Amino acid sequence: MESPPNAWELRIDAARRGDRDAIDELFHSLRAYLHRRAEQQLDAGLSVKVSPSDIVQETFLRAFEAIGGFKGTTRGELIAWVQSILRHRLQTANRRFRGTDKRNLAREQRQPNLSGWNIALVSAHQETPSRVLMAHEEQQRLEAALRSLRPRQELAIRLRNELHLSFDEVGKALDCSEEAAQKLWARAVKRLASQLSALGGGT
Repeated sequence: MESPPNAWELRIDAARRGDRDAIDELFHSLRAYLHRRAEQQLDAGLSVKVSPSDIVQETFLRAFEAIGGFKGTTRGELIAWVQSILRHRLQTANRRFRGTDKRNLAREQRQPNLSGWNIALVSAHQETPSRVLMAHEEQQRLEAALRSLRPRQELAIRLRNELHLSFDEVGKALDCSEEAAQKLWARAVKRLASQLSALGGGT
């Protein structure tokens, strides 16, 4: 259930004052989203040397060290701030590892991790194996459709539907106006429905 804005402001304020539980809760809520951003921005071929999970972990360590200086109060501002740290870590990784290995890295590509779309998978002890498999396949179709979108469209949906941000907060995270964020999300949802239909996941 989405937390009311004042609860987020209180949590961010507590994190800024060094409350470890608040920091852990905030960062945990962003992990899947940041993992997908790292996957999108990490240079092709480097995933065998440094994983998106490594980049996200480094980002959280840097954010933990700097949270006391964070000046924002909203989720959107927090995400924009953490994304700036993520971009710096990605730039560092890309410079560090680019061109240092002559092997054919394409043969060693990691399998991408699903990034946690909020579809509840039925538990094996409650449902039949066939139902569990069907739920898993549905989530895979949705993830594949999301990943086929343009990057900003995918991120708009993840911010709005996974993290439950307002359009104003989505705009802050994507560096655009609230109106532009809403239009971007609407186009993305329309495109997602089309992709799901093409993948056999439409209703």
